[in-house]
Amino acid sequence: MTNNEQTTIDGPDFEYTFDADLGTLSSLEADGREFLARGPLLNVWRTPISNEVVDWGAAEADEWYELGLDRLEHEVESFEVDDVADGVTRVEIETLASAPDVDAAFETTYLYHVFGTGDVLLGVRAVPNDAVRRGVTNWLPRVGVQLEVPDEFAELSWHGNGPVETYPDRNNGTKIDTYAGPVAEQYVPYVRPQEYGNKTDVRWATLAASDDAELAAFGHPDINVSAHDVANLDRALFEYQLEERDGVLFTVDHAVTGVGGTPVQARSEHRVVPDGPFEFVVGFRPRTGDEPSPMALSRRRLPYAFASTNPIGDFEAEFDEADGTITASAVVRNAGAEPERIDVPLTVNGEVTSSRTVDLEPGEKTSVSFEYDAPETGVLEVSVGDEQPLLFTVPRLSLEGEWRFREGDDPAWAEPAYDDGDWEVVEVPANWEDHSDYTENDVFGWYRRSIEIPESWAGYALEIPVGAIDDVDETFLNGEKIGQTGTFPENGYETAWSESRRYAVEPSTVEFGGENVIAIRVYDGGGGGGLHSGPLGPIEAVPADD
Repeated sequence: MTNNEQTTIDGPDFEYTFDADLGTLSSLEADGREFLARGPLLNVWRTPISNEVVDWGAAEADEWYELGLDRLEHEVESFEVDDVADGVTRVEIETLASAPDVDAAFETTYLYHVFGTGDVLLGVRAVPNDAVRRGVTNWLPRVGVQLEVPDEFAELSWHGNGPVETYPDRNNGTKIDTYAGPVAEQYVPYVRPQEYGNKTDVRWATLAASDDAELAAFGHPDINVSAHDVANLDRALFEYQLEERDGVLFTVDHAVTGVGGTPVQARSEHRVVPDGPFEFVVGFRPRTGDEPSPMALSRRRLPYAFASTNPIGDFEAEFDEADGTITASAVVRNAGAEPERIDVPLTVNGEVTSSRTVDLEPGEKTSVSFEYDAPETGVLEVSVGDEQPLLFTVPRLSLEGEWRFREGDDPAWAEPAYDDGDWEVVEVPANWEDHSDYTENDVFGWYRRSIEIPESWAGYALEIPVGAIDDVDETFLNGEKIGQTGTFPENGYETAWSESRRYAVEPSTVEFGGENVIAIRVYDGGGGGGLHSGPLGPIEAVPADD
């Protein structure tokens, strides 16, 4: 049944309603019982943890609040309903998620498929706009969907890492198994209220009532989940200020940023970076009576391709420096109702270099792969279909190995024309106590190195990783300061000994086709000193700012 505001999809013992104004499910009723208080909507917010608030790091939360990530509103741009197969109804919703009076936004497509079994598959494609990409220096908190269920569903079960909370960089000491406990007991009493209770590598999770009726969520292939019964977690400074919410907030995430250490930022592989579209598929199913267990339901071969928002996805590519080849792969899906022949091109720098053609039945998927012989030098933008290109910089320019080193401090040492021929030749990464027997504390030292940047990289900006430096650094390229981490004594000393530096350089600073001088001023406030660990390089090309 459809009217201007709502669409209801009926099946055996279920009735699901979509609200065109809200842009989401508004009711998930099975066996005459309501399982939903508010339907799933895109969510990129989590209450900041201490590492993301205090100024020993970058205080990422300041950017998040400025971008309005904590108060996204969802403006519906289109709402369409179609029967795409026998017993399968599709609801496609396009929204713009943004905070009022803020430019940052996510163009979001929700692709629901409701099956006669009562399963709901939800494909989500969220595209961060330029304001998000420019405004987020390091990472987004998470990306996924968030929904609310009635407060009677107060028992959380999951099959994943546990029994304690886990994050992508906090899995040691846990194991994958089936766990359960009250939602209220998932709370972790940190000194300051902050995000808590995440579960990683989850295959399925349920929120259950006392009579065993439950809402199940599934990952494809896995998800992060958390369940909160607190209303004002991101507004409370002390535990006594926390207020109980009406209902349970259920967060089902495609990706979550790690938590790092004190005061160490999450490593790059554990960050959610807004560098392209986010695409993922999750599933939901109300369970009552003697239905199959969540584990049994999770093992079914559901037609996840139906809920894919893009016929080509899961694009991956890697460069093998040893044989000079780039290997690319992607998954091709037929989300339509008819058999389809799909052309899959491999593009390099905007030109199609090869293609595959696949024939797929409705709901089917397959994988394709390509190999490309890379030139000896250049910047290669590689993509399959319309996927966001990946950049490969050839050759790989490492910064490990020989550098020039000198004790002391002189601003002239940043100049590219300075003659460092009498400086000590050292091998890095290493503490300067090891490579030069420089054991004093509260002292300065400088490193210099010359490196040729290929002419074929011209027009691109560069990212230059110079590793973890003990304690504070100021880094120059061709005499221009390109970055600093930590604070020197003259401005109130703060160490950043454990942070890995990665500095961006615009093309105007680079001598393409010629020698470029990297100079690093280092202050050691105690303990070890110098360029003590990597990664040092490889230097990578990235798109330049317009």
